[in-house]
Order: sequence, then structure tokens, then C-alpha cells
Amino acid sequence: MVDLEMWKQTALRDLELPNGVVMSNRIMRAATWMSQTEEDGSCGDRIIETYRKIKAGIVVTGFQFVLPEGQQLPRMISNTRHEDAKGLKRLADAIHESGSLACAQLVHCGAQSNPFLSGGLSAYGPSSKDVPTQTGGVTQAKGMTIEHVEKVTKAYADAARRAFEAGFDVIELHGAHQYGLWQFFDPTFNERPPDDPYTGSTMDGRTKAPVDAVVAVREEVDIPVQVKVDAKSPKVTPEEVGELAKRLGKAGAWCVIISGPNAVQSPQKAGEGYFREDALKIREAAGKGSIRFGLVGGIRSPDTIMKLLGEDKFDILQLGRPLITEPWLLDRWAEEAGKGELTKSRCISCNKCFREGISGAVRCIQFPAC
Repeated sequence: MVDLEMWKQTALRDLELPNGVVMSNRIMRAATWMSQTEEDGSCGDRIIETYRKIKAGIVVTGFQFVLPEGQQLPRMISNTRHEDAKGLKRLADAIHESGSLACAQLVHCGAQSNPFLSGGLSAYGPSSKDVPTQTGGVTQAKGMTIEHVEKVTKAYADAARRAFEAGFDVIELHGAHQYGLWQFFDPTFNERPPDDPYTGSTMDGRTKAPVDAVVAVREEVDIPVQVKVDAKSPKVTPEEVGELAKRLGKAGAWCVIISGPNAVQSPQKAGEGYFREDALKIREAAGKGSIRFGLVGGIRSPDTIMKLLGEDKFDILQLGRPLITEPWLLDRWAEEAGKGELTKSRCISCNKCFREGISGAVRCIQFPAC
């Protein structure tokens, strides 16, 4: 049986971030594409009202594209223009209204970008090659020049500046789901030659793009930076991801969130916390240092949360789909903990919420009133 004191010692422990800002609990709302912006990516009333309902220690926004060419899905959040600032401020303010800290997730989707959404621009990745997309198709990606990679790095810093001035407390760089930063780290995508500074044949070359992005953001704004990464791939071991995490920490990142290429697996089939085993290997390979570790992936029940934060000693947990169907879930759990009868999220991981996003907006169809 779970009681309130046990819950307080795990999920409700506060955490001081590197700049002294305090996260009131150990639960983050995972970045989730909601397909609720205006058609140009600006934040209007619909997406503002959605985020106003969510409560967590830190609420991470759905991915914000930092260049038009780096957009993957319709109605993603734009963080590319001066005129985006007003909507971004409304978004940060709405998150703060619930007592949560606000985190802007920034991304360039690289070879996973959709050229049709950027006016016919090509999809650009580390190398010129055909890249399988997450929807089952193939993208003919063009390899970036060194100058192009540097342009993307600067775009991360510029977007971080806009987010910071809009009132966001934390920046998350999206290096998971096989998006741009991960593509440079993964030899599956990175076939740049040995004499290229971003070569896929050495650890220095593979880690340069994500490390440079952290450094660029940290030099631009005094704000905590975390990085989301995949746990592994066919050509990347968890131990190599541990080396990446170590280098990200030295570059100034405060936390690494362990995810994977398929972020919407079913915990009924894969189990809750389905990246856990690889994440433990990553943490061991990274060794003791200043960087903290978070985990995402099918976490649904308070018992799992207490195990991951207690026995496994993860610093942060991210929840995505449970906070789509129950934005107020943490309040419910706090109330139940006082009665010693915590129950799991009502999310059944049907993934139909995301399918709704293609034609309209992401929403829970099992409980439409949420």
C-alpha cells in the first residue's frame, strides 16, 4: 500500500535546477505534439487553453521547430520568427498559471523533416541518402554543408533566446526519435567522411553537433538545458549513448532524458518504463558526474514511479499520454496518496489520440471531455 509519506519521498521531492529555480516535484510532462497551433505555427487560443490545464513539476512543450526547413508535422509550434514571441509568451504564462515550470523543446527534424510543410524546401540531414520516415515512407535527404550545420546550431541559440525572453524556465534540445541531433550521432544516418568535423566515423565527430548545440544555447542564455536522446539504435549501443551523455554534461547540459526512436509503444506489451534497462546501462557508462538522468516511456502507475525514482534512483520521470487524458493527474494522485489508495493512469495507450492530430488536434478519444 502506498501512503502519502512514501509518495512525498519519491514523486513529490523538489529538485533545485542549476540556476537556483526549484522544480516542485520529480514529474515532467513529456514534450507532446498536440497539433493545436494556428496553421503558421503560432500559438493561439486553442493550444493556450490546453497547456493551461496541465500540471507537473516541469511542463515541456511539444517540439518547436527552429528553422522552417526543420518542421516534420503540421501545426507544430514555430520558434523561428520575431512574431512568434507573443504566442510563446502566452504559452509560458499559461504553463506558469498551474504552478508548473515551463520548458521549451527545440528541434530541427533533419532528414525526418517534411519538405511540403516548408514550401518545398529539401529535407536536410548529415548525409545525402534515402532515409526511412517514421510513417513508413522514404525521404531523399540532402547532406548539410558545414556552414549549414553551423546555421542550424545558431538557430537553436536564437530560438532559446526567444524562449527565454518569453518566460520559459528550461530548454530541452530534442535529440531523440531519430531527429536532427541524433542523426549526427548515429552512423545509420551520418556517413560524412573521416576528414569532416562532423564525421560519423569517430566519437568526436558524432557528438559534435549535439554538444555544439548545448554550448551555443548556454552561451546565448543563462538557462538550464536538458537533452532528450534515444537509448540505442541498430548502430548505436547504450554504452555509446553514455559517452554522449558524459560529453553533454561537460558542455553544460544539466539533464539527459532517455527515450527511443519509437516513443509511443504500448506498455501493455513492452512494460512500463520500456527504456529502463538501456537507460541503466547509459547511466553506468556515463559514470558519476554533474549530469542528471530522466526517463520516459509508458510510465502509467504510481508503483512504477516510486520504483524508478526510489530503487532505480532516476532523477526525473516524464509522462506524456497520461497527461493528455488527465492533465490534472498529479493532483488526483496527491489526493489518493492521502488515502493510501493510488490508482494508475486511465490512459490505455491506444495511441488514437495522436491519430486525431493528423486531421485535427491531439485529444483523448476514450474520455473526450478531458
